[in-house]
Amino acid sequence: MVERIKNYKYTIKNILSFILYSILFWLLIGYIVLPICNTFIQAFQSEGAYSFDVFKEYISNSNNIRVVSNTFILGLGSIIVCSVMGIALALYMTFICDKYKKLIHILLLSPMMIPGVILVIACIQLYGETGIVTKAIEMLFPFIKIPYSFSGLKGILFVVAYTQYVYFYLNVYVALKYVDYSTVEAARGMGASKIRVFFDVIWPVITPAVITSTIVTFASGISSFSAPNLIGGGFKVLSTQIVRSKANNYMDIASVQVIILLLMGISFMMLLQYYGKKYGVVASLKAQSFRTNNRKNTLFTFVCKIIIGIQIIMIILPIITIVYLSFVTTHSIMTDIFPREFTIENYQMIFEKSRVLKPMLNSLKMSLMAVIAGLIITVPVAYVVTKNNNIHNRLAKFIIMLPWSMPASAIAVNLINTFNQKSIFAFNKSLIGGFYILPIAYTIYALPLLFSSNEVAMKSINLGLEESSRSLGAGKLKTFYNVIIPNMMPGIISGAILVFIRTIGEYTMSALLYGVYNRPISISIITNMQEFNIGISMAYGVLVIAICYVALGIIFKLDKKRFI
Repeated sequence: MVERIKNYKYTIKNILSFILYSILFWLLIGYIVLPICNTFIQAFQSEGAYSFDVFKEYISNSNNIRVVSNTFILGLGSIIVCSVMGIALALYMTFICDKYKKLIHILLLSPMMIPGVILVIACIQLYGETGIVTKAIEMLFPFIKIPYSFSGLKGILFVVAYTQYVYFYLNVYVALKYVDYSTVEAARGMGASKIRVFFDVIWPVITPAVITSTIVTFASGISSFSAPNLIGGGFKVLSTQIVRSKANNYMDIASVQVIILLLMGISFMMLLQYYGKKYGVVASLKAQSFRTNNRKNTLFTFVCKIIIGIQIIMIILPIITIVYLSFVTTHSIMTDIFPREFTIENYQMIFEKSRVLKPMLNSLKMSLMAVIAGLIITVPVAYVVTKNNNIHNRLAKFIIMLPWSMPASAIAVNLINTFNQKSIFAFNKSLIGGFYILPIAYTIYALPLLFSSNEVAMKSINLGLEESSRSLGAGKLKTFYNVIIPNMMPGIISGAILVFIRTIGEYTMSALLYGVYNRPISISIITNMQEFNIGISMAYGVLVIAICYVALGIIFKLDKKRFI
């Protein structure tokens, strides 16, 4: 009888596991794997039969090859400018900064809190042909007709440098906390130069952080849409061409472009991961932390502080511009070099007219939906992967992390190729043109970040807590909800907030997937700019920035170890 009961419980456990895994893989295959396969099919299909004609025709065109090479150049350029700036800032904050460290750290993280499209627009208002800084330089130096050209590759890389350096800065800044500075002092005592100490002692420890940042920056660079679309000029890249192909309903060409972009991202990620496995070094478990001494300022530290001061000004200037222009009339923006006609009508327009407020509410709703759906998927998977790394769990982790190397435009086109018709994975409905396609896209985009955050949180839990709970008679499910989840909560919330911030102003996928029912705030910002309602665009931007800064404060409160 006892054996029967045991077998019965074991059978019920297997049935529940089978049901949960079936639901998980049904979602992952239906919304990630199958859309990728459908894009490949679309790219290699011509007149109802499989063919390489579309692909051959595309790559045989010299203009298309130039677009591909431009995309790769933009990705590499993004890595160079962001790595130099991010690593330098991380080293400064660790070794040199001794005053107002927390305030400067928050300011340096600011670009992470602001959607890229808003920062691009602010930079245009500052450095564009009729921008405030541009006109000020022309007034101060009248003999200079055109001080600089804020367009093309140089303009894009300038924006990228001041919006995406955060990946390198934050990851390297955290990694530097695990450097054993007693080793650094020992190397210095043996006569090693600062450069030698950096490459022999510090660099091996921060290499994994640099590799991770490089992968994310490259994927972000090749999929960048806001800057190339608004200031790219003649510098065409795949992301802008994909949107153009989709707008003209050339989905076969868009699919080819997505495949090239996808292969570029995956190949680069695999190459760097191979390098990371070959040369990665584990940080010291008992590292002696570095403390900045209040010593006399040398010429080097003085120069560093001047440079960091300029960088901070360059970082916060777009934010100040957004706030400033949100209180200025559009007439003054269009006619005055330094607008002076102040008003609160831009904000009144947003809150008094439901039609103008709706995009903000749509973005809030869709971002929250993406966060909730992502957590429902990633929290249990992070738990089971950490507890039992079998083949099913490894496969689930691989599929969840796959969007990490997928540009945003690739995710959008994959969904279009799959859900532009009735699908069993959408309960026999077509999702394109409806409300839910954007929250689904945001969720896919968010899965890798949420899973990484939850996995780190799970690995930091003391296993003795779970064992104690089980020994006191609590079942696995009760232990999971009463012990595991509360201890994971800081990591869960910080990851959720980061995803919320990244999706609330998302532009690339939104430009490809939005419709009448789910028009997001990023599209409204661009539309108002095009209609010369610049003040309303800036007011939208201020509201998003305010929400993101509140979120940043919550992250600092909950996850100090990673962000402070």
